[in-house]
Amino acid sequence: MRQVSFSRKARGACRALLVPAALLLGTAAPRILAGQPSTVPEPTDSTRKRLVARRAVARLTIDGKLDEADWRNAPVAGDFAQARPDYVATTRYPTEVRVLFDDENLYIGAFNRDSAGLKSLRMPDLRRDFEPPENDVFGASIGPLGDRRTVLQFSTTPLGSQADVQAFDGGDAFNFNWDALWKVRTTRADSGWTAEFSIPWRSLRYTPGLTSWDINFVRNTRRVAQWSAWMPYPRQLSSWRISYGGVLDSIKPPPPRTNIRVRPYVLGTSVTDRATNAFKGRTGDVGGEIIWAPSANSLLEATVNTDFAQADVDRQVVNLTRFNVFLPERRQFFLENADLLNAGGLGATTIGGIGGVSGRYFVQPFFTRRIGLGDDGTPLPIDAGLRYAFRSGRTTAGALAMRQAANGTQGATTFGIVRGSRFFGRSTRIGATAALRDGDITAPDLTIEGRRNVVVAMDALARLGELTQFTGMLSASNENGRTGLAGTYGITRNTNTNLLGVLGAVVTRDYNPQMGFVSRPDVVMTNPFATWTVQPRWLPPSMVWIRHGPNAIAFNDPKSGRLQESNVTYTAELLFRNGATITPAFEHNIQRPTVAVPLFPRVSIAPGSYDYVRTGVTIRSDQSAPIAGTLTTSSGAFFDGNLDRAEVTTRWSPSPYVSLRGSYEINRLRSLGTRDSSFITHLAGPEVRIFLNPRVQWSAFYQYNTAVQRASLNARFSWEFLPLSFLYVVYNDRQAVMTGTSPMARSLIVKLSWLGQL
Repeated sequence: MRQVSFSRKARGACRALLVPAALLLGTAAPRILAGQPSTVPEPTDSTRKRLVARRAVARLTIDGKLDEADWRNAPVAGDFAQARPDYVATTRYPTEVRVLFDDENLYIGAFNRDSAGLKSLRMPDLRRDFEPPENDVFGASIGPLGDRRTVLQFSTTPLGSQADVQAFDGGDAFNFNWDALWKVRTTRADSGWTAEFSIPWRSLRYTPGLTSWDINFVRNTRRVAQWSAWMPYPRQLSSWRISYGGVLDSIKPPPPRTNIRVRPYVLGTSVTDRATNAFKGRTGDVGGEIIWAPSANSLLEATVNTDFAQADVDRQVVNLTRFNVFLPERRQFFLENADLLNAGGLGATTIGGIGGVSGRYFVQPFFTRRIGLGDDGTPLPIDAGLRYAFRSGRTTAGALAMRQAANGTQGATTFGIVRGSRFFGRSTRIGATAALRDGDITAPDLTIEGRRNVVVAMDALARLGELTQFTGMLSASNENGRTGLAGTYGITRNTNTNLLGVLGAVVTRDYNPQMGFVSRPDVVMTNPFATWTVQPRWLPPSMVWIRHGPNAIAFNDPKSGRLQESNVTYTAELLFRNGATITPAFEHNIQRPTVAVPLFPRVSIAPGSYDYVRTGVTIRSDQSAPIAGTLTTSSGAFFDGNLDRAEVTTRWSPSPYVSLRGSYEINRLRSLGTRDSSFITHLAGPEVRIFLNPRVQWSAFYQYNTAVQRASLNARFSWEFLPLSFLYVVYNDRQAVMTGTSPMARSLIVKLSWLGQL
């Protein structure tokens, strides 16, 4: 077996790259940044802009025209400033916003001026919860609790697609999948486009009696990749940092009223499945949820026979690491108010999802995918559940209880979690969580084993000003007398020209949160990182910045301190005015496995020492253009062999009503493992979406994965015939490919769900 070492020549090349970079960062930075961008001033109570909300006298028609007298007479919020890519106190693309209200709804109207006409508008497709950086967008960020930490953002495109986001702690935690009950209509003209929002009070959680709300308005003029805002915010942050927002005065929401909603569903299924003991045939089902808001800032929800047939399918991956794969939650029921049960740790939203190990190493004491899903993603039946949510200006609380039905060798299982958090001072939050999983499993010898898993956690967040942040979490798990511990921390300083920080984790061998997720136990992880954004005067007009820096991550044994593995990556992102990027990367890897590492079936890495270097580049085009793509390539050594890797994603949108997407990943491995194996893996994923309007669409997504020798198809028709009331027709097909043995399975599902207000 051939060992690949980090040679003296490679070490010299590494020094040749890193030493000049260090000198550049340490001594030349002040000279390079002579033309650095202006800094957004932190607003004070006296400098925050204010807008008066007016009560509508007549009934408004939501048609995107703003032609009623109430709109014409309402005060205007104008004077937007450019926030990205650089702060400029004015903008070439004016926006005018007005706010009205009555006893039922909050209304927001915006006219987005643009003399370039209709052809200048960018909208790749009409999906709900679209990607804001790819579209022309108008959005309103609302802080109805008055805590300057909780934000509800409602956004739209010129063709009326909807996006709504819950954001907390200035954007450190957020939920793109939250779907509120609201309405928007838009119109377009050669002078610009108009948006008209109608947001029911019952869709908002607000502090009773509070007549001044935090608010900000934002706009993306996509053809020039320029974000502007009524109250500008630092470009390294987002409009969710509502402490940089303005004030909406004279708002008078109604006092809390009886607010009960029902969301029943009826479902029919036809299944063909060749797996042993799998259900085959036709069946029907009913279930749903009852949602009661006893006050303006609390919510109680009961669910019976919970169903997730319409949830997006998981994206398959080829795992080339020594870690468990983290797949995001996609089921709408669990995404609603998910932040209230977020017990801290490291994960996709760590430090705002920028820098650090976000997306590479996860420690989460609670993770909802452990409920109602098998380890392979197979849905498991849920009998019933109950959820509670509470938010006030300084306190949040959440609780969830679910009963999962018996399935195969897994007996009926009960899940429960409670969590509370409270703010102290201006920007310090402390939270506590307790979770329980209680169920039986059938052991191989057919005996019944009881399994009770308990997890507790404490977490904290604190800010020094708006740009320096500290986070931490301590957790313990216990299962049948075995106790494990975990702790995480993060320190960051994020300005408009640099990001400096360190993340870390300590996880013992016995830490086993059965309602959570850990990428790998028995490690001490340390992850320092730094990014510098430079805008030298010699950059061509087509470029915005060069953003470069190192990211190092090391994993050590908690007892001996022995290095398990490490990775040091240096990247340099070149950002262009149209949003395109070119990002070369250089990485040095160290692997020290003490036992065999299975990477693929019949391919394992022997224990030993492996030092190797890899280089690569990511090229990303203008993602708002009708034809867009991203290419990532890398090459170099890999453990005791070599790996050439390429991944490409493409999209062609001849109009916003038709979108064709595709992804393809190829991994060419040579002389790898104990058998000196050489082989190629392919992962392909074509996708098509066709829209009649933002509320009626058909999509199909096919995945072909040679690494697991399986192919799958998910086709779905959806019609939102009333706000958040849907008809779904879903077809799923799973087949083995090549010499795979996965049993064939097909299903056709028709589901009707209706949201009614009582």
